[in-house]
Parts: sequence; structure tokens; C-alpha cells
Amino acid sequence: MKSFDLDCDVAESLHEISLKHNKVKYNGFLIDIPTLLRSTAADKAEANLLSDNFPVMRLSYKAAEGIRCIPTGKFSGHGTSLEEFFRESCQNFTARSLRGTKRANKVLNVLLNRDINSSKSQIEKSVALNFSAEGCFLFSVTRWKKGDTLWVAFMELNDKTPIKSEVLWTVPWGVKSQMPGIGLRFLSLSEEQADQLDELIQAKKV
Repeated sequence: MKSFDLDCDVAESLHEISLKHNKVKYNGFLIDIPTLLRSTAADKAEANLLSDNFPVMRLSYKAAEGIRCIPTGKFSGHGTSLEEFFRESCQNFTARSLRGTKRANKVLNVLLNRDINSSKSQIEKSVALNFSAEGCFLFSVTRWKKGDTLWVAFMELNDKTPIKSEVLWTVPWGVKSQMPGIGLRFLSLSEEQADQLDELIQAKKV
């Protein structure tokens, strides 16, 4: 890793990553295959979660063969060397934290508005149907488009400061046989708000 001039954290298990490093933003993960094979079922589930959300390279080392690399998951590309993985997959991936990968299919009450300074009469009452520390899906029949900026306030959070957010995708009313709404990315989530959302995700019920 030093030869590539990269910063990294080293963990003895996937559980340790979730426990000690879940707030750190990463561009990718290297997972030792022998360690993974000896892991618990819970750790293997964590490995699958990483593969779904980050560039992941599984690797093993043998003195005669050197390092064998296996890219895993949709963000990992097809290169079979560490250099390709770092240059093509990790470098082009926006760093994110592990807590942002955990999502809850729970309902939270939300107020949303296009302009934080507009009157109360323009505030829309809604609900978040699922959420993570990075974003959420809100029910809405209002016309939105990708790239729109809005402000959302979660009524269940202790800190109800409106969170600046960006619309990533939309499901218009009546167009698809799906719940109409908008997928959001949080742009100004505070540490306290992120921590409480994480607690709600871990809890059995809100």
C-alpha cells in the first residue's frame, strides 16, 4: 500500500470495520480471502454489503504466485491487478462511509420545501419510506426533476434543522405502478443527525 502512496486502515475482521471505522469515508476495500473463509456468517454478510456499495478486491497471497486479485461487485471493474483496481475503480469512486450503506425500510415523518426561507404554507408534508445516513426516498406527488435542491426536516430527529438535499431520481405520480416520490442525497446532514439516523436503522422499530 505504501508503494502506491495510499492511506488505509487495517482491520482483523469485518466486524472491526463496522465497529471502529463506520464513520470513515472510503474509496474501496481489500479483503483477504483466507480471512473471509474463516469469518462468521455475520461477517460474510458484511462482506456482501461492502461488495454492493464499494469497489472491493478479494485477494490471497502465495509465495510462488504472488498476490491473486479477484474484483467483486458492480463498482470493482474487471482489472485483476492492484494497480488497475486503485487507478480505475477506487480513484473514480466517490468516498462514502459504511454507515451510509445501511438502510432502513421504516417510515419517518418529513417536512420538505424548495426554499428554506419560504413561508410555512409552501411546506409539503411527506414521509420517508426508507432512509440511510446518505439519503432517503420520500413520498411526493409534486413535480420534481433530477438535480433539484430542497430542504427536508425529519420530525423524529432531536435536531430538526432542515437538511439541504439533492434529487437524484424521481417516480412521477401515475406514470409507473410504483409509489410516487423522489430519491434524495443529503448535502448538509449534521453529525448528530447522521448518528441518530444510524441508531434508528439499528433499532428494531422507530
